[in-house]
Amino acid sequence: MKFNTKQDFRDAVREFTIQEGRRIKFVKNDNVRCRAVCQVEECSWVVYASRDHEDSCWQIKTFYDDHTCPRENSNRAANRAWLASKLVKKVRKYPNFKQCEAATYFKSKCDLILHRNSIARALADARNVVYGDEKTHYALLRDYAETLLKINPGSTVRIGVTLMPDGQVMFDKILDGAFLKTQIGGQILSAAAQDANHHIYVVAWAIVNIKNKEN
Repeated sequence: MKFNTKQDFRDAVREFTIQEGRRIKFVKNDNVRCRAVCQVEECSWVVYASRDHEDSCWQIKTFYDDHTCPRENSNRAANRAWLASKLVKKVRKYPNFKQCEAATYFKSKCDLILHRNSIARALADARNVVYGDEKTHYALLRDYAETLLKINPGSTVRIGVTLMPDGQVMFDKILDGAFLKTQIGGQILSAAAQDANHHIYVVAWAIVNIKNKEN
């Protein structure tokens, strides 16, 4: 088996050992060779790859796949970055993928028992990959408001914020009004706020003839 780079080989070894429920360590790791063994000294499992100078790839030269040690349901190789990379596809397919569902997924797929804090952090990282960082999104609200006013002259946009003790401001709500470009005309007014999870949602909307103090 061949790999384009040494890192590809290391990643494949880590993936394999996590699936197998074993802990390994790299005892040789330089520019021309890479060797991994089981962390249990009595176990004879080993994989060795070296660089093939003819086609500049890394090729497995030795692979003894016979663990004499027992399987484990925890593995330091299954770190936060690895967990998040696995959860990205789940979050894309199931936007409301929950922490308990993630725990069940890793238990059934890899027989891993993970701490809930580890899952929570990895799930948050996966959501940031899929949806972007929340702070970055909120920072774009003023640009969004300016764009609305530029595209729809005469519209009204108000962003409500809460002043924090440290002097920073936190988004509270946004009020938006825009002209309807239809035969009937009028304006559509909407009010949005954030919930306990800091997600924006529409509180109410209405269509009126004209925006005034009554509406």
